[in-house]
This record gives sequence, C-alpha cells and structure tokens, in this order.
Amino acid sequence: MSAASTDRLIDLGGSERSSDDLDELVALARMIAYAKNAAEDVDLVGAMHCLGLALNEVLREIGDGPHEGLADVLFSDRAPCLN
Repeated sequence: MSAASTDRLIDLGGSERSSDDLDELVALARMIAYAKNAAEDVDLVGAMHCLGLALNEVLREIGDGPHEGLADVLFSDRAPCLN
C-alpha cells in the first residue's frame, strides 16, 4: 500500500479505506480475473477454482464501495461466482 494513501479516506460501512487502497484492490481483482480466464482457456480446473476463491475474497474485501474499473470483470460472460 502506498505511503501517500492517508489523505483520501472512503467510509465503507464502518471501515475506512483510502482510495489508493481501493485502487490497489481493484487492480488485484483484475489481475486475478485475468489469470482465472487464462486458466479457463487451458482448462486448468484446480487453478480456476483457487483463482475463483481468491477473486471472491478480493471482491468481498472491496465490499460495496465503488467498482470503477471492475465492470468488465463483474459483467463478462466469464464472471466470477460471488457466493
């Protein structure tokens, strides 16, 4: 996390996160989604499962905050399972 992330805080239902923290979580979610899609392309079932779990946890950590930059991940034809 960036050292300059203390100036812009966003309240997410009782826990405050800086917008830099959210940007980093969104970037992480996008990277995991890319890796999951690559695993699907070569039919790596175990990797797909683990990456799906990781993606769900990152999305849960982001919470109901702004999802700018995640629309293509959340609404693609290969969208993650959000259970």
